[in-house]
Amino acid sequence: MDSAFLLFNKEFWSGESNLKMFLDCPYQLEGVLVLYCTEGEAVISVGVQKHIIKRNAEMIILPGTTFCLLQSTEDFTNRIFIFSKELYDEVGLRLGISFSRFLLEYPFYIHEDKSEYLKNIQIWMNMADLIQNQDNEPYQMQMQRNFVQNYLMYLYGAVQDHFGFLTKKYSRKQELYHQFLSLLDTHCREQRDVLFYAKQLCITTRYLWMITDELASHESPKEIIDKRFILEIKILLQSTDLSIQEIAQDLKFPDQSYLGRYFKRHAGISPSEYRNKVKVRRISIVSNEV
Repeated sequence: MDSAFLLFNKEFWSGESNLKMFLDCPYQLEGVLVLYCTEGEAVISVGVQKHIIKRNAEMIILPGTTFCLLQSTEDFTNRIFIFSKELYDEVGLRLGISFSRFLLEYPFYIHEDKSEYLKNIQIWMNMADLIQNQDNEPYQMQMQRNFVQNYLMYLYGAVQDHFGFLTKKYSRKQELYHQFLSLLDTHCREQRDVLFYAKQLCITTRYLWMITDELASHESPKEIIDKRFILEIKILLQSTDLSIQEIAQDLKFPDQSYLGRYFKRHAGISPSEYRNKVKVRRISIVSNEV
């Protein structure tokens, strides 16, 4: 893994990034990523859902979430800070399931120019930079912990009115749709059968199709499952040294050629072509950094 990716695995890190290393390169976060877009525009997928990120957007991506940069303008620039799952768990879990669920389902917000919240996120980013540049390690670790605690408490206070209102107004179909996406995150590597997810939700496959048709831009459950599964294959291709045959075995494909046909049908290129494409892009990014 190159230096650009290693930054996203640190206990705490603050800096700037255009996220180009994640262009068509899904990445599963081990910690929390907080992003503040200062220039440009991009389309970022979080799980199977797409979000348009533009100037003044604040985005929070939680541990275990898969995200990917789908496209961006040349001037797309972000200030970011990252902290570990352990730091998040110390505070975030105590704030309740509703808070974490809200952040999962509504991972970003675009602040209005000159708003108080926009000034505040800029202050948080400055504080993260200050802590990042401290040299005294024992005190630095305590400062990181205090910073994360204060940021999450601030965020909780800022959004609690919203998540209390939103979770109460969910329809039955919306509840089932979010449960379907959650099940996909848990089981997508082992289960690609629509019937499995319908049974887990205690509904028929036809009703699941009606839900996704209404809430996912007319996509079928199978299309959503395939899209999520392709993300998992891409993660294995770009973040492990497993051979394509080993990946096929791990993901319960009959053989390597079956995986190749499945991947090419959905991604447009073969698994080996995708892996080489990612390697070339990473070498280019590292060369430009140097």
